[in-house]
Amino acid sequence: MGEEDAMTAPTLAVIPTKNRPEFLADCVNSLDGQVHGILIVDNGSNPPTSAFPGLSSDLRIIRHAEYPPNISRLWNLGIDEVARTAETNGWGAWNVLVVNDDIVAPDELVVTLSAAMRATTAVCAYPDQFGVGQRMLHTAAQPTLVQERICGYCFMLRGEAGIRADEDFVWWFGDDTIDWESRQAGGSLLVPGVRVEHRAPDVQTRADPVLSEQTDRDHKTWITKWGYERPVLM
Repeated sequence: MGEEDAMTAPTLAVIPTKNRPEFLADCVNSLDGQVHGILIVDNGSNPPTSAFPGLSSDLRIIRHAEYPPNISRLWNLGIDEVARTAETNGWGAWNVLVVNDDIVAPDELVVTLSAAMRATTAVCAYPDQFGVGQRMLHTAAQPTLVQERICGYCFMLRGEAGIRADEDFVWWFGDDTIDWESRQAGGSLLVPGVRVEHRAPDVQTRADPVLSEQTDRDHKTWITKWGYERPVLM
């Protein structure tokens, strides 16, 4: 599938959020016009997230308040809603762009990831955040260099492949599991040239002891599921 065809594959963005309106606004504005629709999964913001006026992309909001948040469930709520939209519209192929609310996307992020992914067997694609500088298709569920692993705050899924997050991973390691399961389903692809800005890495985890403790439990779940201590080689 070439770049022109990739541009016609509908892409909807899924953005979980809670109480970070300034970050969210910049994220939404950076994606507006690149995607066919934006689906915000509001995890109990106060005040609740409301519509953004003047967008060219369709915007919908799912409200799901739970604490502690299960980020894998929030992703799945969005991914499932995108799948229903695809079925309603009769799409045979579509993309799901999953991003944190604190990223700012560069121009051409969506078309670049889509074109690269659909030119291969990959069912997941993500930006090269460390300057590796070349496409890398991973097809084995085993540790890779940290700079080659999935970008957990910005990744694209081939929607029709049916990839979902494992909700046993509540806060951490859910992105790595998507990465490894995608490798087994056709490949997970590192794509150079579209580095995103990540504005507040790990702030929520460090600020909340409950989430920090959950990270330890998620690590144990990772070891049980995959048999490796870590998903990356340092």
